[in-house]
Amino acid sequence: METVIKKLSEIELAANKIMEDAHAQLEVLKKQMADKSATFDASVNEDTEQKLTSLRQGLQHQTDDALAKLKSDTEHGLASLNKYYSDNHDEISENIYRKIIGM
Repeated sequence: METVIKKLSEIELAANKIMEDAHAQLEVLKKQMADKSATFDASVNEDTEQKLTSLRQGLQHQTDDALAKLKSDTEHGLASLNKYYSDNHDEISENIYRKIIGM
């Protein structure tokens, strides 16, 4: 009977040791996974930032181009209006004068 109790005690000690080792391995694996997860997250964040920066630059370029075209079109339109006014100033003034008098 004593041998059986001794064997059971040895088995219990061995089981406790196995459980402690398993717990220690689990902690190591948790740490490794946390490190890998942090590395992956950092990599994803860096990649995302690079893509966002590229998109922002592309949009800024498109916006700058659109504004330059709008400015050019506006300047061209104003130049055309000024030329028309300069070329037709007398006629425009005469038409305005006649409309006022005719009223």
